[in-house]
Amino acid sequence: MVTGAGESKSHAHDVYQQTVNALVAATGERDQHAQGHSERVTAYCMVIAERMGLDEETARNLRYAAGLHDVGKIGISRNILNKLGKLTDEEFEVMRMHSLIAVRILSKVDGLKDALPMIRHHHERYDGAGYPDGLAGEDIPLGARVICVAEAYDILAHDAPWRDAIDPKDALEEIKRCSGTQFDPKVVDALCEAVKG
Repeated sequence: MVTGAGESKSHAHDVYQQTVNALVAATGERDQHAQGHSERVTAYCMVIAERMGLDEETARNLRYAAGLHDVGKIGISRNILNKLGKLTDEEFEVMRMHSLIAVRILSKVDGLKDALPMIRHHHERYDGAGYPDGLAGEDIPLGARVICVAEAYDILAHDAPWRDAIDPKDALEEIKRCSGTQFDPKVVDALCEAVKG
């Protein structure tokens, strides 16, 4: 059976989405503390993207990046990933490599090339004090700024083995407190509008 260009494009999108889902599941298998994290971060990112009026292509790349932002943890030792206490300085330096490992793993997938900068830079801070490259403000890809806010909100609002979740309203207040330093104020505003809505 001959398929049209529309069907072929749809199939390619399905394959990419299935690949994203498989890699997210693999990450969750390796990091027992991350179950459901990437899915929730993706959902928050999509709501923020809608509030910010991002175009369809940017939103699609953001969906891929949000789902895969932690896939580099596949290359991090289980002893570090599943440690219950505070990481040592050396362990934290290893953990910081996960965004670069993710980019290395995913760089062979042509359909993800526009998502890679979002993944690489999702731990940059708006004030330039983040990693891996110390980018600041608008130099940080917008998608990375969105993931940064969505991930922080998810971490605060959900239980972890080493601490209890805080109330979602308190989580939002903490995000707002860090607006302009850790987070892009425009993204924080979009999250606040989305949560209130």
